[in-house]
Amino acid sequence: MTAPAQSESLVDDDLVLIQAAQAGDLDAFDQIITRHQSTMTAMLHRFAANRADLEDMVQETFVRAWRALPQWRPDKPFLHWLKRIAANVGLEFCRKHQRSPFSRLVQPTNESHPLDHIASEVDATTASDDLASVQFILSHLPPDDRALLALLHLEQMSLHDIAAHFGWSKVNAKVKAFRARQRLKTILTRHGYTLS
Repeated sequence: MTAPAQSESLVDDDLVLIQAAQAGDLDAFDQIITRHQSTMTAMLHRFAANRADLEDMVQETFVRAWRALPQWRPDKPFLHWLKRIAANVGLEFCRKHQRSPFSRLVQPTNESHPLDHIASEVDATTASDDLASVQFILSHLPPDDRALLALLHLEQMSLHDIAAHFGWSKVNAKVKAFRARQRLKTILTRHGYTLS
């Protein structure tokens, strides 16, 4: 089976499970949770490094998804819809904990730019260190900037989708993204990172 066919099969399987869950089938929703829990955990890990907080946010994401499931429509990709719920949960967590959720992390000491290696590193220990470095840097941004940049660069969400998610115009989203990047650049410079 080719990759596109496998992807299409996954979408079809999701649709069957979602429709069953919309009809009240809790077992079907449990299968949805099992299928997407690791994706939600990876996404929300960028908002909180503490395992207990992370588990709470993942659980809250699925609780909200269950409550909102009757409003989901098949013309919208389910995983994208679920990620939007998770982004809201993560952003609310950051706003609620105005002190940085990563404040317990030690400032990274390596000389390289932490964003250079995070996506391409194979070694799990190094990747974990790089993620800690990224989280430390992002923790210095206001919650809205952190959420915007995490969705844009780490989750690869389009600016159009982010604008729709937050209820901004596309122009406003571009301006906010530009300003968030400028603030990030200032923070990186302050911490001794150089941008080429």
